[in-house]
Amino acid sequence: MTAELAAPPPIDPGAPTITRTERVVVHRPPADVFAYVVAGPLEAMIPATRQLPGVTGTTLLTAGSWGDAGARRHVHLSDGSQTTERVLDAQPGAHFRYQVWDYTTAAGKPIAYALGEFLFKPLEGGRTEIVWTYAFRLRDDIFPGALGGLGRWLMRRVFLDTAYARLMRASLAAIRQALERAA
Repeated sequence: MTAELAAPPPIDPGAPTITRTERVVVHRPPADVFAYVVAGPLEAMIPATRQLPGVTGTTLLTAGSWGDAGARRHVHLSDGSQTTERVLDAQPGAHFRYQVWDYTTAAGKPIAYALGEFLFKPLEGGRTEIVWTYAFRLRDDIFPGALGGLGRWLMRRVFLDTAYARLMRASLAAIRQALERAA
């Protein structure tokens, strides 16, 4: 708990965001999937892609354990940069919601913060559908956020629907593989 505790930016529920959702079905029950996604090694879940760094580790910034509402940690990336994140809400076996900010990687400069959410939907046969949604709130004072709706459209086209979509799909594939291998 010696790392600096950065203050999260306030979440503005009415602020425009750009959002992407990816899904995958895992042959494990929701409780198992939730436990792995929340408490598993993040570096095994977020691999580097051709355009974005992967996770190399985390540093817990608050007392208690990651997954508790209010918990904060630094996420260390393979390009030497980091982010800060905090748990907003967690309901075991159902959903997990978090905020990410303080991006130090070049790709994160225009991002004020992101909101991530995992939903764990039970399916027949002990399977779970993971629904992962990521919403970026762009900074209004720099490109492309300074362009308003046009800037959000540009960020969606050149980042969210390309490089970030590939990262999300690679992460969900890594999660599915780890869970099904452990079964």
